[in-house]
Amino acid sequence: MEPEPMTDVLVLGSGVAGLTAAIHAARRGLRTTILTKAALDASATAWAQGGVAAALEEDTDSPDLHLADTVTAGAHLCDVDAVRVLVTEGPDRIRELIGFGARFDHLGPALATTREGGHSVPRVIHAGGDATGAEIQRALAATARDLGIEVRERWRVTELLVEDGRAAGVAAHDAAGAPRQVRARHTVVATGGAGQCFAVTTNPTVSTGDGIAMALRAGVAVADVEFMQFHPTALHSPATPRVLLSEALRGEGAVLRDDDGVAFMADEHPLGDLAPRDVVARAITRRCVASGRDHMWLDATAIRGFADRFPTIHGLVRDSGLDPAHDFLPVAPAAHYLSGGIVTDLDGAANLPGLWACGEAACSGVHGANRLASNSLLDGLVFGSRIVEAIAAGTDGPRASGVMRGVAGWTDGPVEAPALAGSTRREDFQRVLTRDAGVLRDRERLERAGDTLAAMRAATLEDANLLAVGRALVAAALARCESRGTHTRLDFPDRDPVYDGRFVFGHGPAPRLVPLPAGALT
Repeated sequence: MEPEPMTDVLVLGSGVAGLTAAIHAARRGLRTTILTKAALDASATAWAQGGVAAALEEDTDSPDLHLADTVTAGAHLCDVDAVRVLVTEGPDRIRELIGFGARFDHLGPALATTREGGHSVPRVIHAGGDATGAEIQRALAATARDLGIEVRERWRVTELLVEDGRAAGVAAHDAAGAPRQVRARHTVVATGGAGQCFAVTTNPTVSTGDGIAMALRAGVAVADVEFMQFHPTALHSPATPRVLLSEALRGEGAVLRDDDGVAFMADEHPLGDLAPRDVVARAITRRCVASGRDHMWLDATAIRGFADRFPTIHGLVRDSGLDPAHDFLPVAPAAHYLSGGIVTDLDGAANLPGLWACGEAACSGVHGANRLASNSLLDGLVFGSRIVEAIAAGTDGPRASGVMRGVAGWTDGPVEAPALAGSTRREDFQRVLTRDAGVLRDRERLERAGDTLAAMRAATLEDANLLAVGRALVAAALARCESRGTHTRLDFPDRDPVYDGRFVFGHGPAPRLVPLPAGALT
């Protein structure tokens, strides 16, 4: 395998986080290469409907209020410093994105905003009604092309290269399937999440946890993988992935109802239908279990001009034979967003020098145990930019800041990689995780999942990555004997201050609880 010439910044992934990092690197004159396993425009970012949250209206909102909403939704596991970075730098990143050509919806001369679950004020801006991610992806991809950034599509990364104690690039297979090495001074992991671990998910097929799995295999610190967020309102249908019914529907007046037509969220939370996602997902799941049903109902009949405000959702729902102007829509929770990932400091540095992570592949501390709606796109914009600022300043390794406090320099052994000598179908372990590690968990089911996954052998690299992340998710969920955010243990229903910390992998198959430093817990 002939090595290639060194690149300054190698970006793995082409969603909002990866493209932001690549654009900032190229604009600083750094030689930049993007590797993406599909087409440049094909990422989970393009699937995002609702919008991107930022405190842009000084008269009605503020970064402090956005911070308060974020840490409340995060169930007391957010890193306050990381959230402060997110909410204070977020507005400038949105303005920068508009400068790149992103076209957001307006109401008169002002940007149109809506309110989603967990937000105390309307601060979610959107594009094309419900096609925000697609517009952001379009604008960033066009900017990357205009800058002449080298993009290698349909490349599949297999391993991180580690030399002399630092990241040196990756081993990969090119579009023709040939083994290659791409060497880099700095490697940015922006490979997205792992929703394909579950049979019922809103994630596209590319979301297979590749970057997180590579980090686990290399002994790089990974944390918070037990916190898989289940979006409460995926359209209940045989479709794979599930059609997402954006939280913005409830922001515009849609209401959740049970089989008797009773609106039930007012009894669950002071914010009612606009409660944080973990609260709504649990409420729906518990009613499904109690009634023997596999879904509840979303009543969006009160939304006037549905087709104009939500054209994408309207078309998808009509394709399923439903008319949202007249029909209640069947909904059930689906795996949506992994709040954990590769541990980073406040600049996006991992605990292996030369390695960086941003977006859903990272654990920066901004999401805690439950991501606030529409913070994900902002996360990618803010930390994708900060990585390049740190690189340009000469930073080569992590600082003891953010989630990295207590973890920096901790690389004492990798997680064993799942063998690639089996014929286990992806559907088999997806069903295991959906059945035993879903919205409601307990020790018996988690132990059954752990035993079953341990015996499985993946047939493809992507399936091995999913299996590695799935095993880590179950191990962390077993270790966290409490309920917090998206992690609900029926046998431990309360939050326990003993677990005011993060379960971190990086020293073998079992996670270690790293207590949060004083002042980091909210």
